[in-house]
Amino acid sequence: MVPFSIFSLGEILLVSLQEEIDDSSVIALSQALSDRVKTGGIRGVIIDLNNLEVIDTFLAGHICKIASILELLNTLTVISGLGASAIVALKSFDISFGKDLSFALDSQQALEKIRQGLARL
Repeated sequence: MVPFSIFSLGEILLVSLQEEIDDSSVIALSQALSDRVKTGGIRGVIIDLNNLEVIDTFLAGHICKIASILELLNTLTVISGLGASAIVALKSFDISFGKDLSFALDSQQALEKIRQGLARL
């Protein structure tokens, strides 16, 4: 079973990660997203981390790389659903996502941020 799901919301993709995502699956996700964005009129991606309690440096680094790749492909990215335990783990291990990422409390707020960002373009 693939530990991530990609749902299409028109020109926006919703990516849901599962707790058991491993390093090779993160790399597969990166490739799958860039392929979908290149082939289909995708203008925004929401990466939902709601199901994750712990985020390690590898995953955080790859999420930043994915966002950078999507930015080069003229696609907005918003990270949503960071729970309290994930935030505590990030702070405890001094893991940072970087300054250029946009965050939202949930997928609905992330969708609104992307729509507002697209309206400004």
